Amino acid sequence: MQNIAVDSFVFDQPAAQVNASLKKAVRAMDQARHCAVLWFKEIVERELYRELGYSSVYQYAAVELEFSRTRTGNFLQLARKLEALPRLKKEMEEGHVGYTKALEVIKVANAANEDRWIEEAKLKSRQELRDTVNRARQTGRRKRTADPNQGELLAGQQNAPELPVATTHRINFELTSEQLARFETLIEIIHRQGGAPAGSDRAVLLLEAMAALACQPESGGSAEHSAERASTPQSPTQIHVHHCPACEKSHISTSRGQSELTPDEFEKLTCDARIAEPGKPNKAAIPPSTRRRVLARDQHRCQAPGCRHTRFLEIHHLTPRSHGGTNAEENLITLCSACHRQQHRSAGTGSGGRRASGILSPGIPPEV
Repeated sequence: MQNIAVDSFVFDQPAAQVNASLKKAVRAMDQARHCAVLWFKEIVERELYRELGYSSVYQYAAVELEFSRTRTGNFLQLARKLEALPRLKKEMEEGHVGYTKALEVIKVANAANEDRWIEEAKLKSRQELRDTVNRARQTGRRKRTADPNQGELLAGQQNAPELPVATTHRINFELTSEQLARFETLIEIIHRQGGAPAGSDRAVLLLEAMAALACQPESGGSAEHSAERASTPQSPTQIHVHHCPACEKSHISTSRGQSELTPDEFEKLTCDARIAEPGKPNKAAIPPSTRRRVLARDQHRCQAPGCRHTRFLEIHHLTPRSHGGTNAEENLITLCSACHRQQHRSAGTGSGGRRASGILSPGIPPEV
């Protein structure tokens, strides 16, 4: 493995020099992580941690390396997987596949498809590889549900289904013991006060809390202005969905790359949106005046049974427009984003399904 010399940091260098030095430092950092995994593998395989006075590799890693259990688990997983993936081990030792990409490859690679996934790792960026691995794993899970004998999909396998699988993203937080106790207490208070739908997951609660902060009246604002905003609650955020009419695929661009949408997700988002087409003015899917009347009729509250949400409100078509539904007020109902997503998921409007009859009706006050 070729050693990379890192430039010492110097203030006020030209942009090109700073960029070159940073890239070199990042390459050296990746190389150091490759070496760290290989040294760690020696500690594990030969149980050298016992000679150093530790009863387990987790104890050794926590004391000697100051690793969290998660980081130790990642190193252990990669070290053990490398035994069954000799070419990946060789590519890491030679610096052709980095630590981060190797962590993705071991999620899907085996003796039969190792070469295919290594080529993917070399050709794709880290984010592109992560997206490819996620799609393969999700498709593999779907196929194994239908056929338990179905193995993991290869990268770029041609018989993969055309419809995408809904993608989820993980965001981790580290809390002190005090912060964890406060967090759990606040979650309990929010549920007790009805600040979120029954059964809401923590992602919904986090978005609720952030929305409440974002929607607070600015300091110095007039009481009249604050009252007006409170009477017409709107989400403080906008997201942009890109849809190709030719291939009928849709995606959202995020800091983690493009995330493809399922047909149901796209149908849900277009229920209540502004649509921009080349050469045409932006057009609301539901006329603003109609939207205001539906919100007022439903008292600016989600109408799903058992839900009392008053934020992230969207308008839902009871009979989908793809099945002849219109923007008539009797065909529209107010739902929060979470209930709206569940309604489309249950009814399958994106794949030719019908509304779930008897669950939603316009103009019915929410349950208390």
